[in-house]
Amino acid sequence: MLTARSRLIIAAMLLGPVLLYWGLGLSPSERRTLPPEALQHGEDFFIKESRSRVFGDDGSLEQLFNTPRLAHFPERALSELSEPHIEIYSSDGSVITSDAKTGILPDDRSKTLLLGDVRVKDKASSGITTMVNTEELALYPDSKVAETDQPVTIISDNVRYDAVGMKASFETHKLTLLSNVQGTHKNEK
Repeated sequence: MLTARSRLIIAAMLLGPVLLYWGLGLSPSERRTLPPEALQHGEDFFIKESRSRVFGDDGSLEQLFNTPRLAHFPERALSELSEPHIEIYSSDGSVITSDAKTGILPDDRSKTLLLGDVRVKDKASSGITTMVNTEELALYPDSKVAETDQPVTIISDNVRYDAVGMKASFETHKLTLLSNVQGTHKNEK
């Protein structure tokens, strides 16, 4: 027969590894592994019906930003936007709205790149509305500046301009066309 001491040694040999495993190791369900490669380099989060507002130091609304879907990609340090809609409010009371099929917003939010059927509507406080159409537009909301090197069409009242490349200041309502500028003016009857 086994003595009490022998039983204690056998129990320690059998239970020792189990107790060490519990104390020092992780169970298979607790093992921390990296996600699959596809998840490491893909979308880490998304937001449906994203809406944000930016207010100035005086509390006035400066920007409004809406998108049905924002998807963030950490390895590229940017978010992809579907159908972004941006409104910029100027100090003179004018409102500039921008719409596009898609957009790209870097993590530092220094600019928004609007892509595909970009439409900008500048409704000045004077009542004049200017429409800008292009396929790609870099929008710098903090400085209220926009630019493109793509073909652009500008329509305002009885005037239409077609050009390649444009720089615009929404604050001063100054628009500079860069090359191949053609314009037409229709006289009122």
